[in-house]
Amino acid sequence: MLLRYREILLWSAIALLAATGFWWAGRSREPPPAPGRTVISWYVIITPLRELYEAQVAAFEQLHPEIEVRIFWVPGSEYNVKLKTLAAAHELPDLFFSGDVWLSYLLPFTRDLTPLVRRDAAEFGLDDYFPEIRRAMQLNGKYYILPEYMNLSLLYYNRRMFAAAGLPEPTADWTWDDLVRAGQALTHAGRDGQPDIWGCSRVEGWWGEWLIYVRQAGGTAFTPDGRHCVLDSPEAITGLRFYLEKSTKYHISAPAGFEPLNGFVNQRVAMIVGGHTNYWLNYNQVPGLDWDVQLLPAGPAGRKGGELAIAGYSISRESRHPEEAWALAKFLTRPEAIAAVVQHGHLAVRRSVADAVMHAPGAHANPHNLAAAYRQFQFGEPIPHHANYIEIMFQVVQPEIDRMLLGELTPEEAGRRAAAEVNAFLATFDPPAT
Repeated sequence: MLLRYREILLWSAIALLAATGFWWAGRSREPPPAPGRTVISWYVIITPLRELYEAQVAAFEQLHPEIEVRIFWVPGSEYNVKLKTLAAAHELPDLFFSGDVWLSYLLPFTRDLTPLVRRDAAEFGLDDYFPEIRRAMQLNGKYYILPEYMNLSLLYYNRRMFAAAGLPEPTADWTWDDLVRAGQALTHAGRDGQPDIWGCSRVEGWWGEWLIYVRQAGGTAFTPDGRHCVLDSPEAITGLRFYLEKSTKYHISAPAGFEPLNGFVNQRVAMIVGGHTNYWLNYNQVPGLDWDVQLLPAGPAGRKGGELAIAGYSISRESRHPEEAWALAKFLTRPEAIAAVVQHGHLAVRRSVADAVMHAPGAHANPHNLAAAYRQFQFGEPIPHHANYIEIMFQVVQPEIDRMLLGELTPEEAGRRAAAEVNAFLATFDPPAT
């Protein structure tokens, strides 16, 4: 199945390469740099931060008149495929937006930043990054990403719904049992007898929630060396079962396929497990939505297991101007720049910025319990660093999880089938010794 997918992806990439050629060929048609100036290219996802980025580049060019930055804006839905295609064609830009979720498969094309990081550590404040962030910047002990912002799995909840139900708000010592009890009290039936408000959402279609439960039950997706999938372990199956039984046993989440659209924003679900910090700005623009965050509820093996993922900047291994690209990356991630990004609804990856936000005078926007988000750092874990992780999860594992939610498979069957199919695929890369 996955091999067929890779074949389709290859031909899609070839077709896209032709199209991308016209897009990227614009570089050769652009005017040459002025005498004495070096041109570097920056490949960026179109985001609400566009105006901020453009202002940052203008400020950078004023400080470095010898460098010209040319930005290439790409829709988010096309970014990864185009980036892979450019990498395959040896046409990567000097600087590109990256993250630890993509790092493993982009590793052959990404410059090892370790010598630059060590040389300039004091200048750009390496120690100012939280230790969990510094670990996420690395793979096998080498630095590849200079981070700008991050996502962190948290427990999100609607404060108004808790108050209306006469429930105390979630605390830092919550467990799965507390989540279930509160979720049941918050689930309300409508006129047709079916719940019109659910106690807790359930994220379907990707690993964002179910992997939390697998890890908190003591399981994991892969062995430490990444050579075997272990979703068939008793611990992993315990996590998958809780994910399923949120709807089938505890009835705090909607049945498969019936999750209310934008349920948290529309106040049809009271809690989210996981979530995205880059939705904070949107949440705060919804009239009447009073929300907050807390540590993830602990599972049988503890609280650790929610995702901690970074996003930032990497430099192409083939860049002809790595020093200039590195200068831009440092500028885009200096404390003042990170503070500006935080104002757009992100958690700070630097201690100094986090401290300034936490101790700013006056009340800050939701979440009120911002301290819980920074405390959750210690319980966060990156996704497995595996070159084929995204394709494996979406193309092999997720279909089995979806069948489990639909009642076609038990958690044991889903875990066994997923592990067997993934291991058969991994064996094609690492045939057994004879």
